[in-house]
Amino acid sequence: MILRFKRHHIENSDHLDYGMMVYDKDLGWKLDPNWNGRHKHYDYDVSYSINSLGFRTGSKKRKEQTGLTYAFVGDSFTFSFGVNDSETFIQLLNSRDVNDNFYLNYGIPGYSTDQEYLLIKKRILKFSPDVVLLVVYLGNDLFDNELPFPLQANRGKPFYELISDELILRNTPVPMVLKPAEQYKKNLTNVVLGEGYNANSLISRIVDKIELFRLLKMNFSRIPDYSEQFKGRFNHAINLFLALVDKIHDECTENKVKLSLILMPGRSYIERPNSVSSQFQDYLREIIVESKGKMNVDVIDLATRLCERYKMEPGKWFYSHEGHLTAEGHRVVSDILLPILP
Repeated sequence: MILRFKRHHIENSDHLDYGMMVYDKDLGWKLDPNWNGRHKHYDYDVSYSINSLGFRTGSKKRKEQTGLTYAFVGDSFTFSFGVNDSETFIQLLNSRDVNDNFYLNYGIPGYSTDQEYLLIKKRILKFSPDVVLLVVYLGNDLFDNELPFPLQANRGKPFYELISDELILRNTPVPMVLKPAEQYKKNLTNVVLGEGYNANSLISRIVDKIELFRLLKMNFSRIPDYSEQFKGRFNHAINLFLALVDKIHDECTENKVKLSLILMPGRSYIERPNSVSSQFQDYLREIIVESKGKMNVDVIDLATRLCERYKMEPGKWFYSHEGHLTAEGHRVVSDILLPILP
């Protein structure tokens, strides 16, 4: 009972000051310009600052430069939930770079590739970066691309349907409606393992209500190899993702901007390599890496590099309960990226 109470306390500890994200008819939501606030969680207590353009503020001010301008586009891992403005891997790149390059944070929590495509097309390219770095979160980006509501959020979003190799924009202008009940039935488990997965069996429900049993199951139960089940199940999500990347590449090429992908893993990929979450992330990672020639885009496999480094130098790179990168994790990511960015 004590363990269960603690879990509920942790799950309900997340509090972000009101107003950071506001409705946007084209993108679903955006960051409110000039917002400043605090984000408290059981794992951290940090502050965020949004600049006048509606993106996260950094500690380094832009000056006359002779190097390249890098635009990082992604979700909450790019925005960097859980650390202060000066601790994000993007600001660490700014503080450590000796070649007079400049790194900009265009991450927006909750975004998937479809929203990132629209953001790049409508706004980012107008700032004339030299390189766009699309940070792909392997945990849910490809699945959220298929949906009018993200799996783990209740705000509506635009999405694309892939019909006969043509992308058709849907759900725009984005309606200001609550997430319907049928959309809440979709979760990462049944998307990854299928609707027939028996997680809601009587025994599973009993085990999950007894916190000690739940922890034992999570940490010590034998996880089967699901790789064969993944084959074919994610084809639509993968093809849709590749089509979106192709569109982003076209936009960047037209504006003489280089595009690269960075594959960002979730905590389980690094800390629990045999888990179901790690298995499907690795499956998607392999497909994207194998497709880089077809996409004609460089792919920086951050997931594999982090995994290899963690085996040699394990540390607390992810928050234990909330899941995002810690300040230490951001330092490691900047260590890896600094010498290999294009």
